Amino acid sequence: MILKGNSRAGAVDLALHLSNEIDNEEVIVHSVRGSASSNLYDTFREWDVICSQTKATKPFYSLSINPDPTQRDWTDIEWDRAIEAVETKLGLSGQPRAVVFHHKVGESDGQVRKHVHVVWSRIDARTLKAVHMGNDRYKLKACAKDLAQKFGLELRYGKRGKDKTYDHTLSHGQNRDPETAKQRKDKITKLWNQHAEPKALNAAMRQAGYVIAKGDRRSFVVVDLDGQVHSLARQIRGARAKPVKERLGDASSYPDVNTAKDEQAIRRKAETDKLYTSVNQRPKVELTVEQKLFAKLRRMARRTDELAKRRRKELDKTRQETIARQVEEKRCMIQKHRQRETKRWLKHYRSKPTGLIRGLRVIFGYELALKWKQAREEQHRQTMHQKRLERLADIQAFERDRIEQQRSIIARKEKREAQSIAKLAKKLGVSTNIDVEKDLRVLRRSIGQKSQDPQDRGLSLV
Repeated sequence: MILKGNSRAGAVDLALHLSNEIDNEEVIVHSVRGSASSNLYDTFREWDVICSQTKATKPFYSLSINPDPTQRDWTDIEWDRAIEAVETKLGLSGQPRAVVFHHKVGESDGQVRKHVHVVWSRIDARTLKAVHMGNDRYKLKACAKDLAQKFGLELRYGKRGKDKTYDHTLSHGQNRDPETAKQRKDKITKLWNQHAEPKALNAAMRQAGYVIAKGDRRSFVVVDLDGQVHSLARQIRGARAKPVKERLGDASSYPDVNTAKDEQAIRRKAETDKLYTSVNQRPKVELTVEQKLFAKLRRMARRTDELAKRRRKELDKTRQETIARQVEEKRCMIQKHRQRETKRWLKHYRSKPTGLIRGLRVIFGYELALKWKQAREEQHRQTMHQKRLERLADIQAFERDRIEQQRSIIARKEKREAQSIAKLAKKLGVSTNIDVEKDLRVLRRSIGQKSQDPQDRGLSLV
């Protein structure tokens, strides 16, 4: 389990990172709290505007929670409990928060793993002061230990002297021994105590899946089925190097480390073939890391085109619907104004006197004053109608500007996604002169040429 967090700025860059659908197979905005919008861009901009009223320079605290993929999957309740526990530990309870889940494919194993990003606003809306985030790494480390104990998970540690901070590489399962150190030591210690003769011990160790070999720096080492090398003396509880040497005898009579690794590789392949033969199945072709990365690169390039088409289509649809709605709103406003004016003039015409009364009103000037009043009222109504039209035009212009902002956001998304593809292509040695602000077809064409390499084993660009 990895809990990694830091205070940061940059609302747009953070939103682009969390909504990157190329590096991640799936992006799910789980929840947004303390914001008038559910969109990440608008939410982070809103928090950034609030921060501009303070002296704080880093308004966000970004946290990522990565469980160990070699252990069991977490339930939804456990995800919520982990987020709440970290929030309480860091003193961010009640602060505006956004939770985003990512499903990502590992580069080495090709397995989909789930992790979460949580972003808090550090600005307290009541006091307009930022929450102090001192010693946050130590708090996260303590929280990781508590969560591992509550969830019944194993928290792997790195080797950094007395300060045993968890190692990212070990926690992600790369080069990880499937047996825990405790289980391995218990098994080897039991065999050591049961067999006093070197030949019997060597045979029992091989039967248990271990090979005793002559070490490069140590006299004796043990090689497990995964080809990992361990000091034999350190695997035996209560034993030291000198008694181990005395019991096993001359180290030159044992195979060296490379020979032991080859023997374990042959045994591992034999057990795998035996397993597939027993269940009458054909063994699957194991792809190399480079082949998996090429497959990921082609998948990313293909998904880039699909996402671009989908986003443009949705944006064009939204724009057309918005324009049609705006035209209808303006038409309805003008029509209602005309209907009101028609009713008013019809009522005035019907109530207009005739005969002697009208003559007296003309003689005494009442009719002239009434026309002047009606003209003033008509002018006022026309002015108010014009202001309403202008106000509606401003609102509609703002809506169109928002659509154009979405267009610019899409352009920035595509630029960020193209950068991700170019980075992976450079890692694989694909020579491209792609301009990330332009078309991606150049990169797709170069990937297709690279996929014809014999080492690619026929993986084609779809």
